[in-house]
Amino acid sequence: MSTPPTMQGWHDHYARGRDFKPLSDKEEAALRHHLALPQDAGAAPALELGCGTGEVARLLADVGYQVTAVDWAQAAVDRAEANPSQAITYHQLDITSGDLASLTPGGEGFRVIILRRTLAHLPDRTRTVAELAALLQPEGTLCVITPHADRFPEKLRGICLDDAEIDLLCDGWEYVERVEAGDSTVLLLRGPKTGAVVYGEKRTPTPVAMAGVAVVVTNTHGQLLLGWNNARTMWELPAGKVEPGEPFQVTAVRELEEESGLVARPEAVMLLGTLCDATHGGFTRVTEVARLTDYTSEPAVRELDLSRWEWHNLSDLRSLPQPLFTASAQAVNVVWPGLLPHVPAAHHTPRPAGTITLGFGEPPSALRLREQLVRELTEAGWTDTPDLRRAFTVVPRQAFLPEQPLDRAYANEAVATVFDEVTGRSMSSVSQPEMQARMLREAALRPGDRVLEIGGGGYNACLAAELVGPTGSVVCVEIDPYVHARTERFLAETGYADRVRLVLGDGTHGAPGALVPAEGFDAIMVTVAANDAPNAWFGQLGEGGRLVVPLRIGGFTRAIGLRKEAGALASTGISVCGFVPMQGNGWWDETPDPIGESGYGVRWEDSEPSPLDGLDRALTTDQVVEVRTGVTVVENESFEHLQLWLATSVSGFCRLTGDRENLGPVRLPKSMDAMAMVSAGSLACVVVDRLADDESGSTPTWEFLVQGVGPDGKTAADTLTGAIHAWDRGLRGRATPALTILPAGTPDSLLPAGDIVEKPQTRIVTGWTGRDGAADPGVGQDSAREGETGR
Repeated sequence: MSTPPTMQGWHDHYARGRDFKPLSDKEEAALRHHLALPQDAGAAPALELGCGTGEVARLLADVGYQVTAVDWAQAAVDRAEANPSQAITYHQLDITSGDLASLTPGGEGFRVIILRRTLAHLPDRTRTVAELAALLQPEGTLCVITPHADRFPEKLRGICLDDAEIDLLCDGWEYVERVEAGDSTVLLLRGPKTGAVVYGEKRTPTPVAMAGVAVVVTNTHGQLLLGWNNARTMWELPAGKVEPGEPFQVTAVRELEEESGLVARPEAVMLLGTLCDATHGGFTRVTEVARLTDYTSEPAVRELDLSRWEWHNLSDLRSLPQPLFTASAQAVNVVWPGLLPHVPAAHHTPRPAGTITLGFGEPPSALRLREQLVRELTEAGWTDTPDLRRAFTVVPRQAFLPEQPLDRAYANEAVATVFDEVTGRSMSSVSQPEMQARMLREAALRPGDRVLEIGGGGYNACLAAELVGPTGSVVCVEIDPYVHARTERFLAETGYADRVRLVLGDGTHGAPGALVPAEGFDAIMVTVAANDAPNAWFGQLGEGGRLVVPLRIGGFTRAIGLRKEAGALASTGISVCGFVPMQGNGWWDETPDPIGESGYGVRWEDSEPSPLDGLDRALTTDQVVEVRTGVTVVENESFEHLQLWLATSVSGFCRLTGDRENLGPVRLPKSMDAMAMVSAGSLACVVVDRLADDESGSTPTWEFLVQGVGPDGKTAADTLTGAIHAWDRGLRGRATPALTILPAGTPDSLLPAGDIVEKPQTRIVTGWTGRDGAADPGVGQDSAREGETGR
C-alpha cells in the first residue's frame, strides 16, 4: 500500500471528484449504537485511518468525539478539509510507514480507532493492527469495518476479508463483538492479548532428509580414525543419526562410543558447521561436523557392519586403496580444507569459532625432521639466532600442508597449495623455509613486537608469533576466502588461533583500523609478490619499523628489507626470491604487448611503453646484429644485481618474451624472459651462449651476448652492451643496490642520488656504491644461491 504508484492512483481518484462507497444505513446504525459515548462524558479522542473525504470522521464528531482523521491521498484530505469542523483534524500520512504515535492527544491514546474498508488493503495487517492496539486507551476500541468475502464476486476478493481472516484478526483480542451490516462485517475489538507466544506443529511430513553427525577424531600422532564398513565396502568416520531433541555434541560422543568404544565428553567436542548435499538424488543429507581430540580408551569394533578401526596418516588419504564414504570425505575437508581432491560438492555453513582448544598430535618423526631442517638452515646461515632456531623447531610445518607427506613438508622448498584453474599457475603456497628464515631475520622481530603479515597460509604467521611471544601480536590479512578458511582451520588445529588474528581482506589496504597499534606496527611482512608499496603500509608502519616485501622492479622480484626513517623506507637487505603475485588491488597485468605477428612480445613493467611498429618485420628476417660482450658467468653463478642494474638504469628497459617453439632469429633464454630495451624503433636483448669447455670436467661458462634488430639495432645493442660492461667493471661483486622508497609526489629535490623507478604510489630510487664515484650507502649483501644464473 505504500508504493508511490498506488498512492498516486488514490490521489488521482479523489482529484477527479470520485468518492468512496458511502456508509450504509446498517453501518451507520451499528457505529452510533456501539460507539456512543455516555451522557456525561466529555469529548473523547478518536482516530480514523483511511478517512477519504471525511464521512465517518464527521459521524464520530457528531456523537461527541474529537477526531484525528488520516488518509494517504492528499486529494482526499483536501476535499475533507473543504467541510471544516472544529472537532476534526485531518492529516496526510502513510498508515504503514508513518508515525501514527505522534498523533496521539497528549500521549494518552485514543478511545476509538476505526478502519473502514481499509484493512484488506494493508500488506502487513498483523503488524499494523498490533501497532494500533498500542495506541488505544486501556478501555479503548478498535473498530474494523470490512466487506465480507462471501458477499462479493471473486474478482473483488482483494478488498475483502473472509471468515478465516476475520477469526485470525479476532484471536488477538480479549473481547470481540461482531455485527453484520449488509455486505460488510463490523468488528469491535477490545483488550489486546499480551500472553506468551504459542507454538505449533504442522502435520508430520514425508521424510526427505536425514540429519547426522560425523566425528573427526585424531590421536596423539595426528592420525585420523576410520572404520572399514563391510556392508558398504568402504572407509568411513564414526557417525550416526541425531536422536529427536539431541544436541549435536551429545550425538557425537554417543555414536563414537557405540561404534568404536572411545569415550569422550560433549564439552570437548568442537562443532565446525553443517554440510548439506544431495548425493542420493532427491534425498537431502545434513551432516554436522564434529572435531575431537580428547577421549579415553582404545578403538574397538562395536557394530556388525564394521570389521575394524584403523588410524590413518592424513597425507595417505589421497591414495587410499579402497573407497572413502562421500559424507566422511566432505567432513574431512571441512577440518583440513583441500586435503582431499575432487570431493563431491556439499554446501558448508560454518559455525563461529568457539572456545574449545584441540590437542595437536604428531608423530616423533615430525620433530626429527624439523630439527633436521633447522640444522640445514643454521648451517646455511639463515637461522643464526636462538629465537629463530626455536621458532622453526616448535611450529609444525606439516600442519599447514596436511596433504603432503612429512618428508615433503620439511623439505627446504616452497609447496604450492592453490592453483589457477585456467592457467595452472600457483596462486598460494607455503614458502620455502630458507626464504621465510631470511625474511624473518630481516624483520628482526623481538618479544613484544606488533606484526602485520600480508598474505595468509598460517605457517609464517605462527613463526612470527613465536618470535614476538605472548606480549606481542600478529595480524594476518588474507584476500582469498578459501586460503583464509584453510588458514583459520589450521591455526585452530595447532593452537595458534588465539595468537594470530586472521582477517579476510585486501592486504593493499593494510590492517583494519581497529587492529592498528596507536604507534603503528613494529614490522610488516608481505608474503606475496607486490608491484608497489601501498600508502597504507607507509601509514601503518611505525617510525623505525621494518617492512619486508617481495617487490617487483622491472619485472624482477626481490625480497627487500626496509626500515622506516623520517617518512622514507631505506633498504637494509636484498635478495632474489619467488612468490605468488598479489590479488585484488595489488594485482598487475603481465600480458605482453605483441610485436605484430612475429610470435614475440614485450613486457614493459616499470618503463613507459614505446611504439613497436616495424619490429615484427625485423624479427622475421635474419638481419640481426649480435655483439659479444666478453662478460661471462659460470654455472650457478647469480647475476641478479645485473638484472636490477639494467632494469633501473637503462632507458626503455623491457623484457622480451615469446613462443620458444616457433620463434625467429632472436634466441630467448629457456626459462625466463630476455632482458631487453626498445629505442627509436629498434630492439636489443640479452642472451647467453655457452662457451666450449677448456678441458673435460671443467665448470661450464656462459657469455652474455646482445642481439639488436630494427633500423638502429646496432646502436641499441651497443647501449645495452655498454651497460653490461659498466656493471662488470664497477659494480660486479663489489656493490649491492641501496633502495630508498618515498611516496609518489615527493619532489626530485628531496630524492637521494640514483636511478628513479616510478610506481603508482611510490618513487623508488636505486643507488650503487662506486657508480660514477658516487658514495651511495651500501646495504648488507644477501646474495641468493638459487637466483637466476648462467645455466
